[in-house]
Amino acid sequence: MREPLVSIIVRTKNEKSWIGKCLHAIKTQKYKNIEVIVVDNLSTDKTIQIIKKNFSKVKIVKYKEKPFLPGKAINVGIKKSKGKFIAIVSGHCIPKNNFWIKNLIKNFKNKRVAGVYGRQEPLDVSESGVVRELMYLFGKDKKIQNKDPFFHNANSMIRRDLWNKFKFDNKTFHIEDRIWAQQLINKGYKIVYEPEASVFHHHGVGHDNDISRVKRITNILSKIDEKPKKTKIVCMIPILDPIKIGNSFIVERPLKEVLKIKKITKIIIICDNKELKNKLKNKKILFINRGFDLKKDYLGKDFVLKEIFNKFIQKKYNPSHILVFEEVYPNRPANFFKNLVNNIDNSFDSIIPIAKSTSQHFWSNDEKDELQPLFKSSLPSIISDKNIYQEIKGLGSITKSTAFSVNGRECSNPKFFEVKQEHLFKIDNFTKNLIS
Repeated sequence: MREPLVSIIVRTKNEKSWIGKCLHAIKTQKYKNIEVIVVDNLSTDKTIQIIKKNFSKVKIVKYKEKPFLPGKAINVGIKKSKGKFIAIVSGHCIPKNNFWIKNLIKNFKNKRVAGVYGRQEPLDVSESGVVRELMYLFGKDKKIQNKDPFFHNANSMIRRDLWNKFKFDNKTFHIEDRIWAQQLINKGYKIVYEPEASVFHHHGVGHDNDISRVKRITNILSKIDEKPKKTKIVCMIPILDPIKIGNSFIVERPLKEVLKIKKITKIIIICDNKELKNKLKNKKILFINRGFDLKKDYLGKDFVLKEIFNKFIQKKYNPSHILVFEEVYPNRPANFFKNLVNNIDNSFDSIIPIAKSTSQHFWSNDEKDELQPLFKSSLPSIISDKNIYQEIKGLGSITKSTAFSVNGRECSNPKFFEVKQEHLFKIDNFTKNLIS
């Protein structure tokens, strides 16, 4: 039987120093049933001239979009191809020997293998940092990855039938390869690291440790291992001493709205008060006692919430998000919880309300350790000339369960939405007595 067609997608931008060597190494492969497609991103050097003069069978596809989106560029090239298998290689990577394609494609005998990536080795002229990086990342032992989504399109091969269903991300600026690999691993496929399919890569994968690039990649990496979940919310309400006005507890009013929201599957009230337990009898509501340790003030609400979530809620209910609100904020906008749930944005770890703080007084200890007012006009202009916003997590915030299990409502990637200052009003025993 004839070997299946392999389409080789080569991405280039100003690769005049490398493209000839790269394409020559591809042309001399032992595996002969191939087509080569160069996807060029606005090269201004002699890259295109070198290809046209020396490699007449190579198809050139011009990718002119700015900014450059690596996944979209690959998708554009694959759409122009016909192969059953797709090899992807950077224009500055040079296959080490003429068995490169054979060593990649042999792994697809296993139908559960979605993608294969090969070794990357430094050149003699590579900087010492690049040499160290590539030696650390790309070892000599073959790996079958069932959970780890590491994958690298500087030297890889994928199955076309799976690409038809799972294309590379058209919007990401980075690590389109790992995002794709995570999707396939989530579907039960495997990724293979094949060290025998090696290329020389002169600058490595770190891109000179560009700090802004590193931050963007870190943000993407923190999310790609999250398996997509249907929105399923557990509500947690921490109450130490429930506040009662007349015959009603103030927590009853917000609970009426929360109980109507179908996506909220369980309401956990963290409280020991027996009268409140007897008053709030509903299949959707579960009471959990705080216990002595969790009543200690120095632990903080978020520690209590995180501990209870990890011990009693995470495995049993497997929620995608956690809604937390506190009874002491009685003045919420109309349909507050419904709108909060409807505006869940999975690109953020948490959704938190804020309000402008217009207080003219700030307080500080003087030499006698007595509190004295600081007026806004006495503050540095960097503060006094700007609007100051205050988080009101207790009003109601929603956090992804993956972030909540680490620090409760505290997270590094929040989304804020503004409410009016009137919603800052907080009730306590003093104001309760005034109202009563």
